[in-house]
Amino acid sequence: MKKSTVYDLPTRIFHWLFAFFFLAAYIIASTVDDESALFSYHMLAGLTVGFLLILRLVWGFAGTAYARFNSFKLNPFELFQYVKDAVVSKTKRYLSHNPASSYAAIIMFICAAGLAISGISMASGTENEFYEEAHELLATIFLITVIAHVVGVLYHQFKHRDALWSSMIDGLKKAIPGKSGITATKRFAGILFFIFTLLWVGYLNNQYDQNNRTLNVFGQQLTLGEEEHESHSESEGHETEEESQENE
Repeated sequence: MKKSTVYDLPTRIFHWLFAFFFLAAYIIASTVDDESALFSYHMLAGLTVGFLLILRLVWGFAGTAYARFNSFKLNPFELFQYVKDAVVSKTKRYLSHNPASSYAAIIMFICAAGLAISGISMASGTENEFYEEAHELLATIFLITVIAHVVGVLYHQFKHRDALWSSMIDGLKKAIPGKSGITATKRFAGILFFIFTLLWVGYLNNQYDQNNRTLNVFGQQLTLGEEEHESHSESEGHETEEESQENE
């Protein structure tokens, strides 16, 4: 099976780091109590998702042909036809993102931006139920989109048997007559992409104060949780006050 190189290295690195940090943030938020020190890593992972999104937005204009946003298939009619074909017959193959994956990517990007903004707003001390509800809704939409995307890839593989699932690993897709792939995978840019992410994670770790669970990001202090010993002291204070009232 002849293949064409489609996805450059920065795009593939982004894909897996984006998935990893989102899932890490989601799993921590779903399984760890927000009073636990471990919950802070939900927010640190979320900030990394936001950083990765910024890098991807830049690469969406400066990257290779199929990394650019102008290669996305965002015509609503084309999406409708694609979904219809998936149900009744076999979908058209695309060398770039197909309409379904194009819309999935845009939805995930929008959700990631919304999650970062709402998360930062809550961590900066803004007490507003809107941000909390929006944060939870966006996380749910993101997760549903991820699941739908994975199911779509598996369904495509079942229909076409063209190893689409591996394209975000090796960057290759089954060739399409008349369509040409990219000539360079931009390895140096990919290495820089990975290094920038490591530097960002290191920066967050360096700015994070585990004692009071605060994070200073470019002069903005974010509260990633309450100190457990403070909560314990407050609880003891309430108990002492209640005992005093009972004695009176």
